[in-house]
Amino acid sequence: MERALSWLVLGLVGITGGAVYLSGQTYDESLFGLDPASLASVTPARLPVNTIVVVPAGPTRVGARPRQTDGAAGVLASVSLPGWRTLGDVEGFSPTNLYEKINGRAEQYISYDFVGLTYRGLATDDGTRFIDVYVYDMGTPEGAFGIYSVERDPDAEGLPLGRRGYRSGSSFFLWHGTYYMQVLASDADDALTAQTRRVVEDLLQSLPDAGSTVPGLALLSAAGLVADSEKYYANNALGFGFLTHTWSADYQVDDVRVTVFVSTQADDAGADAVVAGYRSYLDDFGAKITVSPGPGGTGESLFGDMDGYYDVILRQGSRVAGAALLEDRALAEHVAARLLPAMVTDGRDGDG
Repeated sequence: MERALSWLVLGLVGITGGAVYLSGQTYDESLFGLDPASLASVTPARLPVNTIVVVPAGPTRVGARPRQTDGAAGVLASVSLPGWRTLGDVEGFSPTNLYEKINGRAEQYISYDFVGLTYRGLATDDGTRFIDVYVYDMGTPEGAFGIYSVERDPDAEGLPLGRRGYRSGSSFFLWHGTYYMQVLASDADDALTAQTRRVVEDLLQSLPDAGSTVPGLALLSAAGLVADSEKYYANNALGFGFLTHTWSADYQVDDVRVTVFVSTQADDAGADAVVAGYRSYLDDFGAKITVSPGPGGTGESLFGDMDGYYDVILRQGSRVAGAALLEDRALAEHVAARLLPAMVTDGRDGDG
């Protein structure tokens, strides 16, 4: 009896195992098929070529959009290309949550009095190509130019887009009034460049540029200026912590390229602090400092000799102009006499 029961149990196990085996050889779509509905809200993953903006790893929340960026939000809501679709809603970010979109770089934007970021993504209908549109409202033309200038690719050729712009691959970067715009493409080829440029041109037509000039750019003399070398630093200009609100540009002096700067302070006390900071820097490096009156007997001129390297500083009123680490004394004297005086008095017209 026991032997019979044992054989019965073994038989049932065999039958069950066989059924499981046969079932395993049959494809069941309900087990392995993808539910299309579950993909409808998923944004395809991609890594745009030449992307400067760091996209956060987690989902991005839509922040409270400041009133000043409402215009950009409306424009991006209507952005479209034939054969392309939008990826989600227009997103807005304020100074309090900008880090969620450009983590690691938000503080630099905020130092230029950033107001708000408006963003939208586009993708081809087949999901193989992407364009990311970032419109930064910096509040003033100075702030927009500043962040554009310090992020500019020095090797890229300038383009007549907005007030200033350039292309890197199929991506475009431009300064337009109070806006700094990045239109970033996922690949680099002529067809995608044409599509990306179309988005850029739509933005320029739809977003206003009040046309106000930038006084800081007017302080940088035109003679000898290297094109597109101008920069505006809100803080830490040229690596000096005491240099704030500073404009710089490169100049060609014979066969030497020289970087000069002018710090524009709110008052004489601010300029005093800049000069004091520069004196401290020269003292730290054991420089021999010669102090003399500025041009016309006004202001103050500092000449720092650091055993083969020379710094020149000219201060007048609330402005401080200078050049650092020049490798030739005659060159330093030329810069002090020919380039710096105009920067602490009058210069050329700013970009408008």
